[in-house]
Amino acid sequence: MRCYFLRDGHIAGVEVLPLGLSDEDAIAKAHAVAAKRKGSFEGFEVWDRARFVFRGALSNTRPNGGWPHPATGPPSGGD
Repeated sequence: MRCYFLRDGHIAGVEVLPLGLSDEDAIAKAHAVAAKRKGSFEGFEVWDRARFVFRGALSNTRPNGGWPHPATGPPSGGD
């Protein structure tokens, strides 16, 4: 699985997640990676090859520096 970091609606970074993770474990790992990631990102997505798993948004206005929250559906324009 991969965690893609998004800026202005485009991929601005990627982190390869360990092999064999369940969706839930991959999402938890993505949260941890996002919390430590330096740079300005508006969110991240977790993908398992061509399968969309999760989208989290980062907000600088949140008190803890912006924890991701689940997406309401698949990314627009994607399958």
